[in-house]
Amino acid sequence: MSQMPPLNTPYTPAQIRRNRLILLGLILVLAAMTAFWAFGPHDTKDQSATLKAGDCFENLGTNKEAKTKKLDCTDPHADYKVLKMNANAVVDTFACEDVPGTTGSLTQSGPGKWFVVCFKNNDEKGKKQHRAGA
Repeated sequence: MSQMPPLNTPYTPAQIRRNRLILLGLILVLAAMTAFWAFGPHDTKDQSATLKAGDCFENLGTNKEAKTKKLDCTDPHADYKVLKMNANAVVDTFACEDVPGTTGSLTQSGPGKWFVVCFKNNDEKGKKQHRAGA
């Protein structure tokens, strides 16, 4: 039969070194994941607050949580055209009811971020611009 080691036996230097390397490895993995999350590629930064009438955009988010990317109106991804940006508005139905042609609205609310964007489908999507004199 084998014997059980007595309780409160100190760890050997090899065990201590191994445990420290495991802990260091976990810390490095967590640090790398945090750095990627914080500094990694973010194509989904929301540009809703910068939109103004005449701008076109693509929704990179969902219908419930829109994340807009401002684009040239002739861009094939520019799905929507802003008809009105209503700063300090809260309710989209009231903010967009007097805007002819509105097919949708985007509402943002939060600390210092209250606005409604009234938009329609972009008719210029994918059309090439013609230069004057060409």
